[in-house]
Amino acid sequence: MEDLKSEEFQEVMLSELSERIEELNNGLMALEKDPTNKEAYDDILRTLHSLKGLFGLSGYPQLSSLTHSMENLMTSIDSARLDKVILLLFQYSDELRRLASSLQGGKTPELLRFDQLTQQLASFDEFMVNLGNKLGIKVLFSPDCKVISARSLVLLKKLKKKATIERIVPPMEEIQAGITFKELYLEITTQEADEAITKIIEESQDVLSASMSRLLDSVSTIDKTGVIEDNQEPLNVRVGLRDLDQIIQLLGELVISGQFIREIGEQQSYSRDFKENLASYERTIANIQDLVIRMRLVPLETILTRFPRMVRDISQEEGKKIDFIITGKHIGIDRQIIEKLTNPLTHLIRNAVSHGIESPEKRLKKKKDERGMIRLAISHEHSDIVIEIRDNGRGLDYKKIRSKAEKSGLIKKGEKKTNEELQQLLFSQHISTAEKTTEISGRGIGLNIVKQIIEENGGNIEIVSEPGKSTSIRMIIPISVAITKVLMLNIQKHRFAIPMANIEQILSIPVNKILYDSDDRMSKSIVVDNTPVPLVDLRDFLKFDSSATSTIQEKKNATHSLKQHELVVLWRKGTRNIGFLVNDLLGERDVVIKPINEFLSQVGTFSGATILEGGQVVLVIDPMNFLETKINA
Repeated sequence: MEDLKSEEFQEVMLSELSERIEELNNGLMALEKDPTNKEAYDDILRTLHSLKGLFGLSGYPQLSSLTHSMENLMTSIDSARLDKVILLLFQYSDELRRLASSLQGGKTPELLRFDQLTQQLASFDEFMVNLGNKLGIKVLFSPDCKVISARSLVLLKKLKKKATIERIVPPMEEIQAGITFKELYLEITTQEADEAITKIIEESQDVLSASMSRLLDSVSTIDKTGVIEDNQEPLNVRVGLRDLDQIIQLLGELVISGQFIREIGEQQSYSRDFKENLASYERTIANIQDLVIRMRLVPLETILTRFPRMVRDISQEEGKKIDFIITGKHIGIDRQIIEKLTNPLTHLIRNAVSHGIESPEKRLKKKKDERGMIRLAISHEHSDIVIEIRDNGRGLDYKKIRSKAEKSGLIKKGEKKTNEELQQLLFSQHISTAEKTTEISGRGIGLNIVKQIIEENGGNIEIVSEPGKSTSIRMIIPISVAITKVLMLNIQKHRFAIPMANIEQILSIPVNKILYDSDDRMSKSIVVDNTPVPLVDLRDFLKFDSSATSTIQEKKNATHSLKQHELVVLWRKGTRNIGFLVNDLLGERDVVIKPINEFLSQVGTFSGATILEGGQVVLVIDPMNFLETKINA
């Protein structure tokens, strides 16, 4: 087996191989569900044909030959044994995935299992393992021939006795109609020697010359008119994530410089032309910003294609019948985030199959359809992406969760807990509702890992369940982690920032409308649209030395001049919200958020920092940390 010629070639080959594997899996699952699905059948043949050409070009003749045999088997098998062929092709797909994984890791793949597939293929006794070579034949007729169509039909009739004719140019309809042409192009598959095919062609009347070549490429470049196709598709260029990150950093510096120039202009009353040019500069920067953010977005489809096959395999192993539906898969998300979503989605979908959906017998007893349904839905919500995994299975068993939490010592026996609080316990380590531990689920670590990964990427996770009917798990994740729009806050004469994406509204609340907990005067809340919202007074929470040095007289003056209204920033994530009491608002900014040192990150109050004009460092408040603290308090 020849080595791949370069890293670039190997990268392209692996990318195409991965796409073809997913195409094959999707086609097989569709055909398995409906054996009369002609579109799925054609898709499988097209994918096998592409794989055959890919392996031929990449230096894997054994795999090209095996794939060729699989392709011919699909075209010739009877419907009675279609199930066996589909199973064989699923095994072939699994081995292709193993091959891709080996190549990705820089290992030399072993083809032993492909040899085993070849032996299974041979068990279909009416087929040979290698069902022939594919040939491209170009036949040129004499210019004096007046009946080229008739001569072509005679030649095709003779060739059909020795080969399978897969393609004809011009098409058969035009030949039969007697349309004038001088050259006949054929693609055939045959077990005969090349000499036998050549002899048939040369003995045909009015044939001036013929050329024959062995076909390895999966896509012919000749269209119905015999002209090479010119696909006017846009060219794509691969851009490394590191380069995009550097562009984002430079763009952030341009944004800061623009804001600095604007402040100077406002202070020194520059001319109208200066202000107009500055506005044009800012619009250009905003357009570049939008473009770079779009460049970082990758369709979620790139990681979702593997899950239909996974659901199919697990449901068959557990004897369940499940319809798996995906919506919104073309929605894009930052490529830095998308790479980290595969494991959380795998955990949640496996849990839905193994924990959520009941067996057909149990579903029928509950007067449900024996086929369960799992829906993976992706949608936009403000500047976030919401990924929801919803099943119509058994729902959460809160009694079982309580029992396991008590045994684990997470809660005291008989301690009062709402269903929402019990749901949060599922994210604790070693809590699982699985009846038995399997390789698929039930080890009590899945949801804990999911929550950790989602929160590390600025998101959160919610559970809504109706016992006996359904469970819905929602992951709310920011679309991009590049340039972020923030609201600048004034808190005790110090500047802070808070992400704009989830700010629902700014409220001016009369001080007498702020509610205090009778047991804890520091615990405050307000009522918005008949819903209680917990409050965090950032002026009390962020204690500064300057406030401690105030004189008694200054404090008396401050008390005397207390505002009649308080400014509240209402922030929402998913179905939960929280309010922040601040002194003043300083406007919106586009910023690049940078990581903070280990000490500050452990505090949890701040998610990062940004640098303003003049080098001023502003800490970015992490509302999610406050929200979790309030909810779990």
